[in-house]
Amino acid sequence: MRELALSLIAEMLNNQKDAIEDSTEIVLEKLLHVTKDAVAKISNEANQCLNVLLAKYDPFRCLDVIVPLLVSDDEKILVVCINCLTKLVGRLSQEELIDKLPTFLPALFDAFNNQSPDVRKTVVFCLVDMYIMLGKAFAPYLEGLSSTQLRLVTIYANRISQARSGKPIDSNQ
Repeated sequence: MRELALSLIAEMLNNQKDAIEDSTEIVLEKLLHVTKDAVAKISNEANQCLNVLLAKYDPFRCLDVIVPLLVSDDEKILVVCINCLTKLVGRLSQEELIDKLPTFLPALFDAFNNQSPDVRKTVVFCLVDMYIMLGKAFAPYLEGLSSTQLRLVTIYANRISQARSGKPIDSNQ
């Protein structure tokens, strides 16, 4: 029954954007919690709904829900929220991203020190995506990281950037 309800929500998210738009925050918050469901089919369906919502709906309204949850003690929610953040920052312009960085970077840096390797790994890839998007302009924002964390983010950013464009980040700017 829950799986059917989620597939109905997915249909509505895809085909009735105007009807759902006013409830974006509520739907997003509920979906985030359903992604923790013990039943894999339910969790997967919730993740699919989440992906549609993050891709098609106002990224700023989505950020308003995601950012406060970046301080969660729940590792599963934290990983899901950081993954959501990664998807959302990819939809922003460089200027919009730079404007929003102060709202979530402190929480992201705190999450980088989480005891869970899954949380830390998710943070690395989120920071790497931002680094690739902003290039050297992102470097001053990374001053809150330890030297080891900074080196890790920089190495991954350069490898991924080189794999995508053939050039490391240093050459992109």
